[in-house]
This record gives sequence, structure tokens and C-alpha cells, in this order.
Amino acid sequence: MNIIRRLRRQFILLATLAIVIIVVGALGLINLMGYYGMRTHCLDTMTYITQNGGSLPSRIRGGDSSFWNGQFGTTWPEDTPESPYLIRYFSIRLDSENRITGANVKNIVAFSEEQAVEFAKIALSAPSDVGFLQKNKARYGYMKTATADGGTLIVILDCTREFSDVHTFMSYSMWFGLICILLYVLIFAVLSNRAIAPFVRNLENQKRFITNASHELKTPLAIISVNAEAMEMMNGKNQWTEGILKQVRRMSGLIGHLILLSKAGETTKAQLNKVPFDLTKLLSQSREDFELLAEGQHKKLTISCPPETVVKTDEKYLTEIIHILLDNAVKYCDDNGTIAIDAEKGKKKDSILLTVSNDYKDGAHVDYSRFFERFYRNDESHNSKKAGYGIGLSIAKELSSLLSIPLSVTYKDGRISFHLLLKTK
Repeated sequence: MNIIRRLRRQFILLATLAIVIIVVGALGLINLMGYYGMRTHCLDTMTYITQNGGSLPSRIRGGDSSFWNGQFGTTWPEDTPESPYLIRYFSIRLDSENRITGANVKNIVAFSEEQAVEFAKIALSAPSDVGFLQKNKARYGYMKTATADGGTLIVILDCTREFSDVHTFMSYSMWFGLICILLYVLIFAVLSNRAIAPFVRNLENQKRFITNASHELKTPLAIISVNAEAMEMMNGKNQWTEGILKQVRRMSGLIGHLILLSKAGETTKAQLNKVPFDLTKLLSQSREDFELLAEGQHKKLTISCPPETVVKTDEKYLTEIIHILLDNAVKYCDDNGTIAIDAEKGKKKDSILLTVSNDYKDGAHVDYSRFFERFYRNDESHNSKKAGYGIGLSIAKELSSLLSIPLSVTYKDGRISFHLLLKTK
């Protein structure tokens, strides 16, 4: 059934959206924390180099394994005898006139002294005192610090390895998150039928009840109708027999709509008979079916359709949709108003836009988004003089979804319009 498939798709979509938000949020937070930790580590390293005058000690102080003094204490993660030789950096000293007074490039091989000076000038011109620069595929951190003599000390640290580690972890985490999401969707899709099984059973029982109850109600309604007609034959027409027959016809119409709605939900696309047919002929016949009804209410019914317009769909169900829209248009059209059926070429190739419209001056503040809900009526008290059950448009929507024909409603300049986009091929 279409409604079951739609429910299953929405169920899977919402569950997928939830897991995507969770996975993306969690991995994004982890990667952000990793990047922040890497950045902090690089800045702490440059701070220590700056505090040591632009160079690291060549050996461990005090004969132990802790040369990270002051604010770093003994918790530095690279606090080993090899640490000073693994860190690649250089430093440049400038006087108050920004003239080079010293350069330490012993701890890096990617820069000559001249290249180090040029790169330091780039860092010097940067707006912030601390940041990161890129050269080719390498990433370098820089720190500019004012010295006691009014000059500037610039420390450049090679952070390529740290950035590479962060990017590698980010790449792995993205693939891990994607695989987790795909596995979740696959597993959830397999188990979704079990999750919605109670709803499916309830819906099937509901439709079975509607179908059985509708058929069971036909017999007593027929008996009531025959008895009322017999009373009229014997005693003549009166307000009571007319009221009985009117309500019998109303109940019979409701039962027919309920059965049609139930059948529409059970019909599959494979059971449709989609063949080309003449839309002009169908609309002309529909006009004849409703013209007398419209004239009886002093309303005008017009039709506009190019001759020999051919569309491809199930003619039986399309006829039902058009009849529902025309019945609704005649019922709610303003007094002395006009109901129009217009067919014209659509914006898309090989398409026909069919519009059923009517005058409806009170429709400016109506909630059209609810028009296709079952048993919805704009007059929620159901005391309106307009006859109806609030089910016709929901049947039209169900049938249009079955036929894959978009059905929409608009309101403009005092007219309400229902649009159907038909295909010619």
C-alpha cells in the first residue's frame, strides 16, 4: 500500500537524519578537540623556544629528563632526551628598526638563512602575533615577541607533522562515520518493517472494517429507502419522508466515498491501466455531467481545452479525480459565480496543466495546506449549509498520488484553483 511505503520511507529518513546529526556532531567535536590540542601544543612549543631566547637546550638540564621548566612543569608529552632534536624550528632576531641582528637556522634543513629571513618577513607582516602559514605542502607556526631592547624575536616552528596527524585522523573519522551511517541505515531498513508492523496491522484492520461496514450498511439503507418511498406512495410526500430519503442518499454517498478511498489505498501502480486517451472528450463529458447541476444553482460552467489533447494515465481514476474537483467547485462556488476547466501546455516538456477553478470570495484566509486531510472542512463545526463529508479532496489526493500526478491548490484574485500536471507520454 502506498501509505505504508510512505510511512516506511519517512521512518527510515527520520532515523537516518537523527543518526547523521549524532555521528556528525560527535566526530566534529572530537576533531575540533584534536585540532585545538594540536594548536595548543604548537603554541606551547613556540612559547618555550621564545622563553629560551630563540633556541632549545642541546641537552637535558640537571641530568634528568625534564627540561620543560616554568609553566610546563614535568607534564610535557615530549619530555624525552631526544625531544630537542625532533623539533624543527628556526628563529630570527630584529632590532627596533626591523634589521636582522641574528638568525638561528641550525635546527631546520628546509630553509637556508636567506630563505628563513624572507619567511620571517612574511610572518612579521602578518596581522596577528601568533598564527600559522603554509609553504608548499608544509605548515609552519609563527610567534612574534617584543624583546627587552625594543626589538622583535620571531620563532618559526615546523608543524607539518602535527597538521598531517590531525588531517589523517579527520579523514579516518569521516570514513568511519560514513560506514557507521550506511550500516545503520541498512540495518534499520531491514528492521523497519518489524517496527511499523503494529501500525500496518491496525491500518489493515481499519480498512477491512470500513469496507465490511460499508457493505453491511447498504442493506439497511436500501430497506429504509424502500419503506420511505412506500410511505410516500400510500400517504403522499411530506417533510418526514423527504428528510429520510435525503439522509439515505447522503449516507449512500458517504459509503461510496469510503469504499473508493479504501480501494485507492489497496491499488498498486502495477494494477493501473495507463494508456493514451483524448482528454478533450473526457472534459466535455464531465462538463455535461455537471452542467445541469451548476445551472440549477445559477452558476456558470466553462471549459477550455485544445482539440484532440492526448494524455497518458488511467482514464477511470482521472475521471474520478475530475468529478471530485468539479463537485467541490460547484458546491463551494460563489452565487452567480463561474466554474472553469482549463487545459494548457505545461512548463515541462510533454505535460498538460489541467486546472479546475471557481469563484470563492471567502477564501483569502483559508488554510489550504489542510484541504487534502481526511474529513477536514473549513467549517469545523460541520454546521455549514454546504453538503459534504470532508473526504472528497483526500480521495482526489490519494488517487493523484497513485497516478503520480501532482495535485496542488492555489488562491488568487478571489478564485480557488486546483491544478493537475498530466503527462502526454
